Amino acid sequence: MKILLFPTRFFPAISGGDFYLQRLGKEFLKINKVNLKQSQNQILFLTTNALDFGALHGKGKIIVENHRYYEKFENLSIKRFKSSQNNQKNGNFQENFYLQELCSKYLGLSHEISEILIKNGPILRDLDKLLLSKQFEKILPFKPDVIHCTYLPYSNLLYSLIIAKYFNIPSIVTPFLHDSNLRYQNQEIFEILKKFDKIIACTNHEKNLYISNGIKEEKIHVFPMGIDINRFQKDCRSDFLKYYSIKSPILLFCGHKNYEKGALTILDTIPLVIKKYPNISFIFIGSPTKAFNYKYGKIRKNYPSLQFINISPDNLSGIFDPQKIGAFQLTDIFCMPSRSDAYGIVYLEAWACKKPVIGVDNDSMREVIEHEKDGILVKFDDVEDLKNAIINLLKNPKKRKEMGENGFLKVSNLNNWNEIGIKTMQIYTQIRKTSKNE
Repeated sequence: MKILLFPTRFFPAISGGDFYLQRLGKEFLKINKVNLKQSQNQILFLTTNALDFGALHGKGKIIVENHRYYEKFENLSIKRFKSSQNNQKNGNFQENFYLQELCSKYLGLSHEISEILIKNGPILRDLDKLLLSKQFEKILPFKPDVIHCTYLPYSNLLYSLIIAKYFNIPSIVTPFLHDSNLRYQNQEIFEILKKFDKIIACTNHEKNLYISNGIKEEKIHVFPMGIDINRFQKDCRSDFLKYYSIKSPILLFCGHKNYEKGALTILDTIPLVIKKYPNISFIFIGSPTKAFNYKYGKIRKNYPSLQFINISPDNLSGIFDPQKIGAFQLTDIFCMPSRSDAYGIVYLEAWACKKPVIGVDNDSMREVIEHEKDGILVKFDDVEDLKNAIINLLKNPKKRKEMGENGFLKVSNLNNWNEIGIKTMQIYTQIRKTSKNE
């Protein structure tokens, strides 16, 4: 099968949503090796040149064309498009116009509806030109059979739908809907999602949200995120400790250092936790924000003896960086009290290292984290509740160990990338046959 995969960004960009399609691509190549008698899968990634979310508006870090991973990464072929400048608040009419016209022509979407995603970027002018001039197929190595994209709330979903109509092929989306985030609480988003042939949800709660917003149940499949559990079994603690000196107990956060992910709430909790455990150490891994840097600076000033290690993705080589894995292996508690996550691959990484986790008590996370069995669920942005959860785990080493082992057992049984890859390929095959018969 000839497959187009369209993530918002691609390696060396680091995020769970982008990694998801990258990892599926590798599984599809594995299927080639197992099923030698069948026609081989051909895969091409379409994506932006963005490395951070600011670059989706043309104002952030990008991967340069002479980068060794610009066109190829681990046998995966990549076609990257430059993201043009796009004013998120007011919209850049000149840049947005061509994509709006494509949405109107191919998808029948009004400018008001398409703008819901267009305003978030990316605007890919080179791709606009190729589609408008009907030259797009000339840059591809094959005529695709299917296209699969991620994730809300970005306009590569619109590009994917347009490409599907352009070639008259089925379209699949894994939206990673964060239902507690205000950016997703918009009926127009569901009008766009209805145009996909298949939707892959991470939880039953996410599936039910789509159904309650008018999407047909037969369109929706539920698959969890996967984890490469073996990649976390090699002892990488020394890879971390050769750069950083740190003492137990340790609390680790890994994610975008913003309010939504709970990073600011952890900072607010620190003065309360260190009253009980003055020797606790903190590791924060992820892209910084101005709000985080401001609060972090105040913490460092007020508590100069506090052990606090602050790492950005620029210092890491990717999802499986040995320093990052070493941090997960060293920590006593993994904590990401995020307002909303479709699934949260970092919880799986913590469990792969047999660590207990702290997340937020919401409908999606109740399907991922089993409260008091493999982690603790707390109220979002509730400093007192988070403090109590952290102290509860710090004073109970036996409980931490049991929770970590329960989490390890769960991901070993439920979060297998090989199985997820096979099931996803079955969806491609099914929808391709259906579309050919129509």
